[in-house]
Amino acid sequence: MNDYDKAGRYLVKREPAGFFRWLVGNPRVSFQGWIDARRVALPNQSDLTNDLVAAVSGGGELEAICVELEAEARSDALARLLEYLARFWTEPGGPDSIPVSCVSGIVLDLTGRSPARELNLRSSFVPGCHLELTILRRHMADENAASLVASVAAGTISPWLLPWVPLMQGGGESGTILNWVRAAEGHLPDERDRADFGLLAKLFATLAGRRREWNQVLRGWNMNTSPFLDEIRDQIRDQIRDESRAEEARTLVVRLGRQKFGKAPSKRHHKALEAIVELSLLEALAERLLLVDSWGELLGNDSLVEPPGRRLS
Repeated sequence: MNDYDKAGRYLVKREPAGFFRWLVGNPRVSFQGWIDARRVALPNQSDLTNDLVAAVSGGGELEAICVELEAEARSDALARLLEYLARFWTEPGGPDSIPVSCVSGIVLDLTGRSPARELNLRSSFVPGCHLELTILRRHMADENAASLVASVAAGTISPWLLPWVPLMQGGGESGTILNWVRAAEGHLPDERDRADFGLLAKLFATLAGRRREWNQVLRGWNMNTSPFLDEIRDQIRDQIRDESRAEEARTLVVRLGRQKFGKAPSKRHHKALEAIVELSLLEALAERLLLVDSWGELLGNDSLVEPPGRRLS
């Protein structure tokens, strides 16, 4: 699971009621809780397995919705969701299971567009035998950033939708970003919530190629108090909890960097890594991976002057 998937799942779970009302376009949908999906984990998927399975109600019915977040739109998401929905629907229930009348699937493409929404398998040889699946698929690139910000400012939708704005149409325009800041500051009195908004917005702006525009506006925001960043820090520390040597932390940075950038560090960047001997600096580099797109950005001269993860504004 990449940084964007982690950020997306974290954001959905911060305020799921408002997210699902917006996602399905129905203000009457009521979020009831999360369904533990670990028992239906797909084979060989590890932490890539979809774990956003919500129980929702409306009109007396209780249904399950499986949400798949795609950092890049993929045509095979439909087939993977079919397998997941089938396993979920056929999984034997336990004493504490929630009875649902239906299970449905939604794919939210954070970038790009894929037309894959329907699967129709019809036999040419077996009379009347066919399988159909239709999902809801939404593309962030088709959503109007200015309209969403205006709706938040008017109080008609949840402010916890704001961090998605950098991914939307017009999400890099200066006027929209300034209105975003006003809406965020007006609806979030808590400093830690604002830190979350700023960090998540910058992360999604990086994914959308709009980091420069957002950096300029959010430069004064203190994001070191972000609960999301605390969660990532805890995960990093957990991975090296029993390792006091800098070499283990350095190995972690290389492994996470390979996953994020799709390639190993060059000889020059590897040499720069070898020159860092303080464990705290290496942990900070691991944190900084959230906000950069290349080994050059991670290990440039400026990033090594002070602990990189300590200045995220």
